[in-house]
Formats: sequence, C-alpha cells, structure tokens
Amino acid sequence: MNRILSIFIALHWTMVFAALAALAGLHGGENFSAVLAAVGIGFAAVTLPMPVPAALCGLLAIGFGIVAALFLWTFVTALLDRGHGNEVDEVARLAFGSAVAVLTAVFLGCVLMPAASGLYRSMALELGALLASYLAVCAERRATAAKGRAGDPIDAAARAMALRAAHESLVHRLMGRGRSGEPR
Repeated sequence: MNRILSIFIALHWTMVFAALAALAGLHGGENFSAVLAAVGIGFAAVTLPMPVPAALCGLLAIGFGIVAALFLWTFVTALLDRGHGNEVDEVARLAFGSAVAVLTAVFLGCVLMPAASGLYRSMALELGALLASYLAVCAERRATAAKGRAGDPIDAAARAMALRAAHESLVHRLMGRGRSGEPR
C-alpha cells in the first residue's frame, strides 16, 4: 500500500460528488437551492426553495455522477495498482479535470443568478481543495517513484554506466575525434 493517500483522496471525492449527484437528482428541480447550499452558495433574496427546470437538475446530477464515477475508478485503480504503470495518474488527472469542469459549469450557471451570494468564495474553496488534493496525489506518486529508483542497485549501476558512456561519447565528439580515436 504505497499509495494510501491517493486511495483516501479518491474515496473522499467519490463520496462528495456522489452526495452532490444524489442531492441534485432528488425532487426534480425543487432541490436546486439545497445543491448550491451544499457547495457553499447561498441566496440572499430568496427564502423559499428556488424551482429550477428538472432537466437542468438532471444534467447537474449526471455531471456530478460522472465525476463521482471517475473518482471511484481512480479509487479502484489505486487499490489494484502494483506500481508498474501510470494508470492511476491518468485516471486521477481525468477525474480532477472533470471535477473542475463541472464546478466551472455550476459557477457559470450561478453567475447568471443575481441573488447568489458567496459564489466566488465557495468556488475558490472548492477549486483550491481539488488543487491541493491533486498536488498531494502527484507528490505521493513522485515520492513512490523516487523510493523505487533508489532501492534497486542494478538499475542504478546500469544508469551510471549509460551516463558515463554518453559522457565519453560527447567528449569525443566535442574534441573532433571519431570512434577510432583519429581526428576528423
């Protein structure tokens, strides 16, 4: 379990976006203000639930659901990862990018509503949390890769020999000598 932080971050964002998808999909548009309140956006002038077309809430629920599925996919690939490939990183990049896209769509939709309050603060917090999570996943990947490189002495010896051969070849080329040692 080298990627324990990636596993828990993926699980966290899976639950967050699954809850937002469920909240957006409930009650066919009557629950839109609750979805926005869960993201941190309030409405100063509106005291009653704000009815929104059911199709808009359905699209929002589908978007949140796709992002939740991508984070679930990241979670499963991180659990099954044996350190041989970059599948976890590719799926995590896709999940975080999709999350930013869906939150940007929510932001653009809320900009059109003049009564929205706390819009910039809440979106900045959400995007900042996603960025911090992505940076933590990347840092964990780099630390795991560095630990894997430092632990294998055969690879280190082969790398050192290859670097020395490349260095000698470059020196010979710079001096103007061919492989046989004769001047050109």
